[in-house]
Amino acid sequence: MLEDSNRATTLDHNSEVLSRVGLLAGLKGNSEALHFLASIMKLKSYEPNHVLLKEGELGDQFFVLVEGQVSIYKNTPEADIYKVAILTSEMTPAIGEGGLIEAEPRSATVKCDQACKFLVLTREDFSNFSVTHPQWAVPILQRLSLNLMSNLRKTSNDLMLLHKALMNEIRG
Repeated sequence: MLEDSNRATTLDHNSEVLSRVGLLAGLKGNSEALHFLASIMKLKSYEPNHVLLKEGELGDQFFVLVEGQVSIYKNTPEADIYKVAILTSEMTPAIGEGGLIEAEPRSATVKCDQACKFLVLTREDFSNFSVTHPQWAVPILQRLSLNLMSNLRKTSNDLMLLHKALMNEIRG
């Protein structure tokens, strides 16, 4: 009985954490959907200095930081590594959402700065979730699509700025 009570408390806590994740904003207020999603996600712990994701490697997992702090690193074309951001559990960051759609090369390296706990969802579990609960999956997929479109627009704008700067440099 106590074990059932602890499991319910953990599910409630994890559901509340998920309600703060931007990718899941379409499920906000839908406690049934958030509880179900929390029930299929695994809570995983990692030690300080653990490399959660490595830029360029394929990944098929989505992570929500529940406890701890991570740093995000990018590689320059010259293979120099620089820190892009520091994320804490208070921010409830979600990492690796593209892996829910396909095994994609990771766009950055994520390293645990301290002991961390993550809720983890695999692409296979998300695919099963989408089939059994399409009404809950659609808002997630819509948000994912909006995020991808926004990133594509930003990349396009950045390329145009680089092109303009290069042309100005060439002209004089």
